[in-house]
Amino acid sequence: MYRLLIVDDEPLEREGLELMINRSMPNQFQFEQAGNGRIAIEKSIEYQPHIIFMDIKMPGIQGLEAVSVIKQKLPDTKIFIVTAYDYFTYAQEAISLGVKDYILKPAKKDHIISLLQKMIDEIEDDYKKRLQELEAIENLSLIRPLTENEYTLMLMFNTVQELNVNQLSGILGFEMEYGYASVIKFPKEIIQNDKEQRRVYECVRHFMKSARDCLISPVVNGQLAIFIPVQPKREDNLQKLVFYQDALKTIEYIENQTGHKTVIGIGSLNQGIEGFKKSYNEAMQASLDCNELARVSQYSERVSLSISDDEKQILIDSFRKADLEDVMNQFNHLYERFVNYHVLKVRTELNSLFNQIFQSLRNSSIDVEKFHIPDIDDLNQLKMIVEQQIINLITKIDREKEIKTNHMMVLAREYIAQHFIEDISLEQVANYLKLNPVYFSKLFKKQTAETFSDYLMNLRINKAKQLMENRELNLKEICYQVGYNDPNYFSRVFKKCTNESPKEYRKKVLMNI
Repeated sequence: MYRLLIVDDEPLEREGLELMINRSMPNQFQFEQAGNGRIAIEKSIEYQPHIIFMDIKMPGIQGLEAVSVIKQKLPDTKIFIVTAYDYFTYAQEAISLGVKDYILKPAKKDHIISLLQKMIDEIEDDYKKRLQELEAIENLSLIRPLTENEYTLMLMFNTVQELNVNQLSGILGFEMEYGYASVIKFPKEIIQNDKEQRRVYECVRHFMKSARDCLISPVVNGQLAIFIPVQPKREDNLQKLVFYQDALKTIEYIENQTGHKTVIGIGSLNQGIEGFKKSYNEAMQASLDCNELARVSQYSERVSLSISDDEKQILIDSFRKADLEDVMNQFNHLYERFVNYHVLKVRTELNSLFNQIFQSLRNSSIDVEKFHIPDIDDLNQLKMIVEQQIINLITKIDREKEIKTNHMMVLAREYIAQHFIEDISLEQVANYLKLNPVYFSKLFKKQTAETFSDYLMNLRINKAKQLMENRELNLKEICYQVGYNDPNYFSRVFKKCTNESPKEYRKKVLMNI
């Protein structure tokens, strides 16, 4: 049976819809009901329904807010919104949240049943697709190690197989556009012991596969090859330093885990399949020279310390967003490469980096004061001080953004107050503020705790209440003066918001004047 959750603040609506569906489609659904958005969220998490009928207008957490939360936790659930309001803006927002359809009350039985049958078909199709995907994944997991072995052996020895390298690459989903090879040479005591050789092989495989996407060959003549793709960058020297440092970490890991000392040869960065073959031959030759890794520390001293333009831009963008966690993660990642350098060189690089950050922030009209990189000779202490200065800077940027956001909301409210009697839209207000409509929609809801549609509706209804105190105005005139062109529609909206018709409300108001 399919699980169906009906969400509406009116019990009769819930019971009526359940009865209609159960009579038309008997023994197909297990029903759950919720009287508001909060209960809908709780029951969705508990029961994980296949389908939800969600009323938009409810007390507390309203329909679209509940949909947003539920969709984050249950993205595959099929959701329909049911409402008495024929608002295009509601429909737009609902579709953006992943709602399947928009149903106006009173819903026709044939329409509801047709939609349910369509959703059942979709659920069944989704289930079949998932089974096929799982089967494909399972089959691939069985053949992947064999395919990887064939792939690496073809790169190492140019062996001829029924499938070529490009075909194997497609099977593995592994692109070899740019990268390098390394070769690990096992000591004699491992080569002569199959059990130990397997243990070291599994150790290497676990360490390398958990760190990066790569291909690992079987052990051949006491050696195994690793093919590692990387993203092309201008700073090849800096990349090479990272590769050599990774090699040292691999040797250290193998020794700590197995007690065996190994040697790693590293090939040059190359492009394409032929480039990887060339890199492998270089790495194999390097592995035969036991002094190769002795030159790593000397090599690292010759490499210039620099941060790429792309890395700087990513960091600057995170500063602009005032995303402290992201800034700290990027800064810590950058700082890891500084550990092998003199502190004076690190301070120089940090000064250059933050000069560019401050200049870029000021160009974006973010008024911040430059901080000073202190003359400290301890790298760890220097890092702690700079991190604290980053926290202070992010706090200031966040405060500046909050001030600007509050100003934007004041302008938005003023504009809506001046134009609410017109056919005003979210896009129109966003255009007035020179903001992206999607961004403005999220910002508006965050600041007001209401969607743009609800805010506009409540503004109009509250204005209508004020005008009802004027005996000289009839209800049709009031309807037009608050932005509605259809008195019947105005009456439905008014009753939904106040639980009273305009006539009932006005009669009560005039009696108290």
